[in-house]
Amino acid sequence: MTQAAPALVGRTTRSGPRGLHWRSRLTPYLFLAPALLAVGVFVVYPIVNVAIQSFFDVNPTKHEGWEFIGFENYVQAFTDSAVWGVFANSIAWTVGSVALQLVVAMAGALLLQQLAGARVLRAVFVLPWATPVVVGALAWKLLYQPDYGMINQILGVLGLRGLEHAWLADPGTALGAVVAANVWRGFPFIMVLLIAGMASIPAEIYEAAGVDGASWARSFWSLTLPLLKPMLLTSTLMALIWTFNNFSLIYVMTGGGPAGATDILTTFVYKNAFSSFDFGYASALSMILFAIVALGSALYIRAFGKDALA
Repeated sequence: MTQAAPALVGRTTRSGPRGLHWRSRLTPYLFLAPALLAVGVFVVYPIVNVAIQSFFDVNPTKHEGWEFIGFENYVQAFTDSAVWGVFANSIAWTVGSVALQLVVAMAGALLLQQLAGARVLRAVFVLPWATPVVVGALAWKLLYQPDYGMINQILGVLGLRGLEHAWLADPGTALGAVVAANVWRGFPFIMVLLIAGMASIPAEIYEAAGVDGASWARSFWSLTLPLLKPMLLTSTLMALIWTFNNFSLIYVMTGGGPAGATDILTTFVYKNAFSSFDFGYASALSMILFAIVALGSALYIRAFGKDALA
């Protein structure tokens, strides 16, 4: 018996060490399966379907089925002057919104660091972010209403009736008006991130700077901003992606008008798909939009390194 025992060492059975080993390796994938299935159905499949559809002429108002046309949808997109105008609007909308959001968020974060009752004020400041997009867009649309909107009413009370305007009906002011609404909605998220970043900075650093005679402005530029760099880069990347892909706010406030003054790529894709029913062309525009966001994010991360993903 004593000689047979070594021969049994290392043997495996269905319920032995090898079976347990395979089950332990398979278990994580079983837990991931529902999430992977959801991602596949709701993310991967739509992207693949849109990518395939972009090479076809799909317009049920003209013909049935899908007609393969190769890269014609992409050629049309890059040669259409309307697309370039919409792209310019998208850049102005995104850069303007994010730049102002960062400025307002930083000002709000610094203000809340100095005021008493900051917790209550912080909750008030976060309300725009917590408000549903459609509700916020409708509220701003009412504010800009030329006859009874609060903005024109305030201007009238201040004796500035000459500045009263149909803000959303004028191509010269419509884009700026929706940017202001987007800044109101987007800055609280960045502000909360900046407040969290400021709270993580040791107070001893500022005390040492004060001993050395550094002013508040000097401490802000030389200490606060460099130490907040990872938070600023991360929040900027997220804000850029969200703003560039934004659809609901502009669509509710202006529908892309007047005369296309507030049309951005997302609203332009929607109009081609669900107003013109040119689904193939809309799919090609969607893939271009996807490529812009993906390439822009990759270049941003490459330029700023790991700080952009902190």
